[in-house]
Amino acid sequence: MNIRILIVSAIFLFGISCVPQRKFQDLQKAHTEALQKNADCNTALNESKDQNENYASQIKTLQTAIQDLARDTALVGSSNRKINTLYAQTNDAYERLLDKQKELESHNTLRTQELSAEMKELERKLNEKEVELDQRQISMQKQTGDLNRMTGEMNTLKADLEKLQKDLTEREKRVQELSQVLNQKDSAAKALKNTISNALLSFKDKGMSVNIKNGKVYVSVDEKLLFESGKYTVNAAGKSALLQLAKALNEQASDVNIVVEGHTDNKPLVGSGTIKDNWDLSVLRATEVTRLLAKDGKVIGVLKKSR
Repeated sequence: MNIRILIVSAIFLFGISCVPQRKFQDLQKAHTEALQKNADCNTALNESKDQNENYASQIKTLQTAIQDLARDTALVGSSNRKINTLYAQTNDAYERLLDKQKELESHNTLRTQELSAEMKELERKLNEKEVELDQRQISMQKQTGDLNRMTGEMNTLKADLEKLQKDLTEREKRVQELSQVLNQKDSAAKALKNTISNALLSFKDKGMSVNIKNGKVYVSVDEKLLFESGKYTVNAAGKSALLQLAKALNEQASDVNIVVEGHTDNKPLVGSGTIKDNWDLSVLRATEVTRLLAKDGKVIGVLKKSR
């Protein structure tokens, strides 16, 4: 049968007062939620980094496509200039042929027919070049439209990336804040454990132990150190140990809450009067330890809990 004293580190308490059981459970729940939020933020942070890399890859692909379109547009422009030159040359030749035709009409009808045929062929080629030029202009307009569309998409992706980077920065800041809070609570718990361990060093081999579990400091006291069998009055050795504990707790009184738990073994205790069974004995022992810590040890905020 052991007495366990549960000490909960509470960094953000503004003062010490008697804490009800419901508030103690709320503090435990808040601690668990802080750990879960920290894990959720880390997961969201990793997801945001992956999405950031994906956007960067898409932007790089679009930039490559834009460069290709710009190069193709330059080639189309060069080809158009060549066609315009050829068109000018052809038109000039056509004008010369017209002049030649007028000159030869009066001299050679056959030659006039040949020149007429050549002129028609040149007109046909000129028309073909005009059609080709129109098609190339249409193609260039389409490529220009594609270029503008891709530029718009790239700008949209850049805006999304900037927003994502801003969100990522805010999440990293939140993760750092949560990590700092957890580190502070862990440091406070370790400091409290060390203070209590040093204060109870002489009782280490007499049934007292100090441990940390889930951010809480547990002080376990063997029943033989505190009580005689079947009794709930703290003996002299137990009182000395509890007063040493109270002294250590008072050094941390500004930021700790204390819960006293009375535990019993599974051996049935049958009695009469004040103590009827193990439940009664557990409650009375926890009450006695609580009273001693609060009255003789001057510890503030001791809560009684038995099971």
